[in-house]
Amino acid sequence: MLIEQPFGETLDQYFTDDLVKGVVLTDALIGTFSSAYEIQANICFLYHLIGNGSGEWKVPKGGMGVLVDELYKLALDLGVEIRVNSKVKSIKAGQHLVEIVLENQEKLTGNFLLSNAAPQVLAKLQGDTPPKSLEGSQIKINMLLARLPKFKSGVDAKDAFAGTLHINETFSQLEKAYNQAKSGVLPEELPFEMYCHSLSDPSVLSPELSQNGYHTLTLFGIHTPANLFDEDGEKIKQLAKERALLAINKYLLEPIEDCLARDSDGQLCIEVKSPLDLEKEIALPRGNIFHKDLSFPFKEDDSTMKWGVETAHPRVFLCGAGAVRGGGVSGIAGHNAAMALLELS
Repeated sequence: MLIEQPFGETLDQYFTDDLVKGVVLTDALIGTFSSAYEIQANICFLYHLIGNGSGEWKVPKGGMGVLVDELYKLALDLGVEIRVNSKVKSIKAGQHLVEIVLENQEKLTGNFLLSNAAPQVLAKLQGDTPPKSLEGSQIKINMLLARLPKFKSGVDAKDAFAGTLHINETFSQLEKAYNQAKSGVLPEELPFEMYCHSLSDPSVLSPELSQNGYHTLTLFGIHTPANLFDEDGEKIKQLAKERALLAINKYLLEPIEDCLARDSDGQLCIEVKSPLDLEKEIALPRGNIFHKDLSFPFKEDDSTMKWGVETAHPRVFLCGAGAVRGGGVSGIAGHNAAMALLELS
């Protein structure tokens, strides 16, 4: 990672190779539309380093769905009532209670509200002015492979895809892509990385698929801010898919399309999700996977917060990515919201 004044002496001298610098830089750009020389990249990089105290990332065996299933069972055992498809129309936090009005006009009340929604969404529901933030800046391409492809280099696909495969992510390529996207065009050389989760954890697929050589393949592209998709989102998604597949195919003996599984209608098992898709489907403001600009994962000296989850109303707390030390998958915001609530109770 490159750090410039006023945040200390530059570390550029430690990374002389364009490729090495680029691979390191990707951890600063996941979902973050920023140049390497801007503070948001440095903050995002810091979040990637503090997992488990060493930067190590882990996922549950069987995928995140297994974790959700276990949390669901535990919640039911504790007497939690779970509602789905219950869209909230408004939230009114009073002196003693919080009232939630659903779109079907049903009203729910409680002593406190823990919100996993983005701060912008929460503010709108409360009738407040939502905070501004950077746009989301990623594109996700999910694929189901009937078989793994073969590489021109002779490297085994199981080795190539077992970790993270970086394409178009040298330092100079990343900066070029950022400047192109900033000027309003989709990067010519779309930077992305790929993961094949089923290689390290076959249980993410059904036994039938896993035993017959099928694999998941996820492509995560960066420097694709939401504004690129505003005018003709489907066209830009198609263009991004074409450029991504063309880039990976340069390294393969056969097109990746020939390795894709087909659904019951004979269509290739591949889908593309843009930032606008994430906003539409799961209410991420402009597709920002962090809900808002990442903040440094600690309280500022003049902050009145104790847990980093407090809002303007003492009965409403953030428990998601938009909290201080939020960011997404760590779960720390949920823990801190629970601790804040226990103190009050």
